[in-house]
Amino acid sequence: MVDGGNFVRELERVMESKRQSLGRDELAKLKDSWKLFQLSLNGLQSILIRKGSIHEDPYRDEMKISDITNPSDKPFQESERGDQMSLRLSQYVSYVEFLNNYYQFDTEFLTLGRIKRMLTFVKYINFTQLTEASTQPSTRGLAELVGMVKKGGDQLSAGIIGESVNQLEKTTRDILAGLKALSEFQREAYKLDMRNLVLAGMDMDANLAITHRDEALRKVKARFPSTVGDRPFIPELITEILDEDWSDGGPGLREALLGKLAVATAKKKETRDAKSHKVILIDGIRILAGAGSQVEDAITKLAANSAVIESADHGIMAQIRKLLQKFFGGSTTKLEYEIFLPDPLTGEKKGEDIPFVEFVEDGTRKSRLLSSLLQRSGPTMQRLETAGDEHVFKFLERNLEELQLLVKRMNALDDHFKAVFPGEEKGKFKGIKAEITTIKNCIIKANQKRHEYHAQVEEEEQLRRLGAKLE
Repeated sequence: MVDGGNFVRELERVMESKRQSLGRDELAKLKDSWKLFQLSLNGLQSILIRKGSIHEDPYRDEMKISDITNPSDKPFQESERGDQMSLRLSQYVSYVEFLNNYYQFDTEFLTLGRIKRMLTFVKYINFTQLTEASTQPSTRGLAELVGMVKKGGDQLSAGIIGESVNQLEKTTRDILAGLKALSEFQREAYKLDMRNLVLAGMDMDANLAITHRDEALRKVKARFPSTVGDRPFIPELITEILDEDWSDGGPGLREALLGKLAVATAKKKETRDAKSHKVILIDGIRILAGAGSQVEDAITKLAANSAVIESADHGIMAQIRKLLQKFFGGSTTKLEYEIFLPDPLTGEKKGEDIPFVEFVEDGTRKSRLLSSLLQRSGPTMQRLETAGDEHVFKFLERNLEELQLLVKRMNALDDHFKAVFPGEEKGKFKGIKAEITTIKNCIIKANQKRHEYHAQVEEEEQLRRLGAKLE
């Protein structure tokens, strides 16, 4: 092996540097992209359900998932589109949630096999070319459903669904770029392992490696069971090793490989310095905006549960209460529920009367505000784009606090309704735990952006106090 020892040692050094760079930058971005992909996909699904284009999957919670896989992409009749896309989109959302909850975004877990699986998975619906002319049945079916919403008279829903599709296209491209960078690293990591574990103990020369390539590959493959166990034999990568280590052009190939793996630290610093602090806040607001459709769905379900409860309230005490209200001029439309919220300091639960009609109206307004933020061309988002950092920070902070309180009240109402729901009407109860979980995830991610902004501002302020020059 020509300069084998020196080259392998240098390769190990640059590979370790590359591994650390991936963990610090690309893998973190890849994880964020999958989270944003999930939020955008949830928003898209919610709009389609609300518009009646698809329906909720009643068996979603019964899915047993051990790893990500693609739902069916078999052709279907136009009359089956609603049912088929309801099922396929529901399953796809569940698999994306599994990926975000259980996949580890590090180089040890994301092997070449898992990278290949993720590549196939993110391409299941081709969001980079979501057209009704697509040859992929599921992509074509979703494009047709999206097209019908856009052509309808509901401009708000059309704008939100368009923004969701745009975000899914962008995050898909970001995911593909991240997987490409990770795949290139894992290919070289595989080759390095083969050099150290398999080829290092073999009697190999240029004549065998280059002139008798098939025989060399057979000899390498024969050593696999005793050296690397059940790891896959990848002829393409073994061939690259033979060319790099024994061919006449080997020195140039090795030099190019080391150059490709070298971490460009100067470029990374320049990118970090150029990052705007307000961009972080805007990202947080867009993440929070993803909760808009979930808030509306939850409010709608709570209103439906309230209607069932109130329609069943025909007891003698209810009749007396209504007569007294009418006699003394009280409003018979006033509707209040007592809920119990935990005190953030003591943990003790305190009662709070919720005027339900006003609560529904406030919740609906909040959902519409959040949903409108998904439209970059909308007036609110345009004002935020041109506003100062402090104004944008306060906007994000205020909406985080309001949404957190709204979630607590919705959760308490859900528990209250479940406890008092008429037994004979149990089948009509609409739980909101799934919506609450999604909203909380949006709050957590948006809050992380708020803390990230605050940390960067604090770091910059400390550097100023120390007299450091900021670029």
